[in-house]
Amino acid sequence: MISRISLKSVATYDEDGATLDDLKKINFIYGNNGTGKTTITEFIRNPENFQNCSLEWKDENMVTYVYNRNFVNENFRLDNPIKGIFTLGKDSVDLKATIDDLKEKVRSHQDEIKRISDIYDEKKREKENVIDEFREKCWEIKREIDTDFKDLIEGFRNSKDKFMQKCLEESSNLHKELKTIEEIKLKKESIFDRPAEKVQLIKSISYDETLENNPILSQKIIGKEDVDIADLISKLNISDWVQQGSLILKETEGICPFCQQTLPSAFEDKINSYFDQTYIKQIEALTTATEKYHQRIESILAEISILAEQQNSFIKKDKLQQLLSLIQSKYEENKLLIQQKKKEPSRSVELVKLSSFLKEINTEITYANNKINEYNRLIENVKVEKENLINDMWRYIAEKNKSNIDNFNREKFRIEKALTGLDRSRETKNGFKRQFENDLLKYQEQVTSVEHSVNEINNILKSFGFKNFKLATTSEKGNYKIVREDGEDVKDTLSEGEKTFITFLYFYQLLKGANNKEDIVTDKVVVIDDPISSLDSNVLFMVSSLVRQIMFDIKNNSTDINQLFIFTHNIYFHKEITFNQGKKSYGEGSFWIVRKSNNKSYIQRYQDNPIKTSYELLWKELKIRENQSIVSIQNVMRRILENYFKFFGNINIDNLEDKFEYEEKVICRSLISWINDGSHYISEDLYVEGNEEVAERYFDVFKKIFYIQDHKAHFDMMMGDYQYESIHIDKNGEAEEMAEEQGALTEIEIALRQAASGIEQV
Repeated sequence: MISRISLKSVATYDEDGATLDDLKKINFIYGNNGTGKTTITEFIRNPENFQNCSLEWKDENMVTYVYNRNFVNENFRLDNPIKGIFTLGKDSVDLKATIDDLKEKVRSHQDEIKRISDIYDEKKREKENVIDEFREKCWEIKREIDTDFKDLIEGFRNSKDKFMQKCLEESSNLHKELKTIEEIKLKKESIFDRPAEKVQLIKSISYDETLENNPILSQKIIGKEDVDIADLISKLNISDWVQQGSLILKETEGICPFCQQTLPSAFEDKINSYFDQTYIKQIEALTTATEKYHQRIESILAEISILAEQQNSFIKKDKLQQLLSLIQSKYEENKLLIQQKKKEPSRSVELVKLSSFLKEINTEITYANNKINEYNRLIENVKVEKENLINDMWRYIAEKNKSNIDNFNREKFRIEKALTGLDRSRETKNGFKRQFENDLLKYQEQVTSVEHSVNEINNILKSFGFKNFKLATTSEKGNYKIVREDGEDVKDTLSEGEKTFITFLYFYQLLKGANNKEDIVTDKVVVIDDPISSLDSNVLFMVSSLVRQIMFDIKNNSTDINQLFIFTHNIYFHKEITFNQGKKSYGEGSFWIVRKSNNKSYIQRYQDNPIKTSYELLWKELKIRENQSIVSIQNVMRRILENYFKFFGNINIDNLEDKFEYEEKVICRSLISWINDGSHYISEDLYVEGNEEVAERYFDVFKKIFYIQDHKAHFDMMMGDYQYESIHIDKNGEAEEMAEEQGALTEIEIALRQAASGIEQV
């Protein structure tokens, strides 16, 4: 069945479009000519030609049969042969029974396949729900680790589906070593949270210990001992004092700085002999040794200071700074000792050893270099290390997600097992269905023919009084032509009404068969667009009866037609086919009106039938007569009597009042007088009093008028109390009686036809 029709940007439907949804098995669409009805039918007929429109099916797609002017133009040209309709003939009762049985089996299997497909779809939805639930649980884990470990799940952070699929993939790697989240975090910091560039090793502090252990520092540097003045200098231990004084003597020009006397001429030579070349070399050696010591220590202190200030996370800067302070402090002590030694060369000094502190610094440098080497090795193998760390992260996620994955796999396996079983069962049913269809086609070959359709159509023509033309098979096998009683082609001599009627009969018969043998048994969606153009009121009623028979067949599930759309602009045809009371009920239907304003078509849905005749509205007003004035009720009754009985020209109700007595006679006269001369004669004021009792008296007389005139059936029908069946065409083309009382049914049908044709006179 079609569940929704949407039209947009085509013909008089603009870009906003119009929609028919929640469609029923039977659907009525009313609209004036030119409002856009045929556009809808043509879209159903050839949806591939309408790019901006959509047609949605509730179940599976079915074959669509559309009767509109394009169907007539393409399939029913008087100058060309008419395609034959293959239907099942009535030659073999046994074969027909076999075919009917096969049809039932095909339908039964189709229903079973539909049932299995519905369960299959339900299981698929259940599977989707299980997947959705598992996806959300995976995503919850992602949220927990996203902030700290986003680098390790890159590529899966922005898609729930991708993250879920990755979780399922990793669930097979639970045999791998499981790292704690702390271990993963620590390793991540060394790989992802530091620059991905190699770090240079730190140069160790090189230091020559001989600089601080030089013998010249402990050696007493004094003058030559074999000089005569040497004994006194040694005895007084004034070598350093004399050496400093000898420097002053060079500036006094031979005068003693103490006694101001001229020194002996040999005194300066004795002093120079005492401080000989050996002494000078020793002093020079001391100077050189101390300068080297100062230079090296100053350089070492600078190196350590630079190292302590560098942005290097591998070295213990606090320890380095502590050692630097100690070295600087000890170096200051050594500087004083060296200064004293140089001032007093004869003094023996021992420097504070700095080598132990420098060894500690080199130990720290070695420890830092080990970490740097490890880090650089990671950098050298960063891709491998990152992959290992990412795998560790997903191994952790898989472990954390283990219970969710187990539940998911268990539920998914259960549902997929059911889906596999359902699919296998459906395929088995399809296999049986195909076999039954093949058998059906084989048996249909034996009894199908185009002649049966010709006979059916001709019988209907005859039963409806069309005796001057009929269908006949052509010399070309499988085709029809229209001929007169004498066999002569009608060519273009058919009236528009006759042409319209026979084309509809052709379509009506086509619904029972097909132009191709293999399509005889197919589910159909039928669309009928204005089948009563150019028809008189009698044929209108005939076509209405045929359309209603289709509706009853759909209601009773006795046809291949699953859905019916009826489009019309004729209000009387619409009234005939939408009658839905008692045994004439066709069940549930949907009602629509297509309108056009400013060259723009739009569609409106109605809960109930929106098309009413004024005659029907009069009866409706009579049904709800409570709280109405007696004058209003009288006028309604008068108009009904006039509209109904006046259409029956041979019905005389002038003397009807004689069949009543007392008050009822006066009331009857009041109701009929307006029909005779248009007056509103009321003989007593009693009858205009606005009370319910008076209104009911009028209604009782009104009802008795119909009963006395033998039109009880019509009264009961219009008041909603009458129940009756539909009629159909028998094998001889004659109308069979389906109601219990043929006279009542005939009276009602005639009355409706005449009311339909004459109601506009009101």
